[in-house]
Amino acid sequence: MIEDFKKRFYVSLVLTIPILALSKMIQGFLGFDLSIPYQSYVVFALSTVLFFYGGWPFLAGLLDEVKKLQPGMMTLIGLAITVAYVYSSAIVFGLPG
Repeated sequence: MIEDFKKRFYVSLVLTIPILALSKMIQGFLGFDLSIPYQSYVVFALSTVLFFYGGWPFLAGLLDEVKKLQPGMMTLIGLAITVAYVYSSAIVFGLPG
């Protein structure tokens, strides 16, 4: 289990770098501009892969805890990452933020 978390961490770290590089807020903070066609959708696609790959242990734990009616830390983390992902996705597809 620890090895799985380590692997997921490092893969997620690699996926996070282009997401941050394409983020307008990070670009403004670091003082550079990197624009590509359909940038929001590219970030959304990378974030979706990151959400499901990196978050899978937490999402699986969330489902397991809900089935057992014993909410715990996996429920907290699973709900937090799901809410953040859904809200970010809604912003990409037109919800005013």
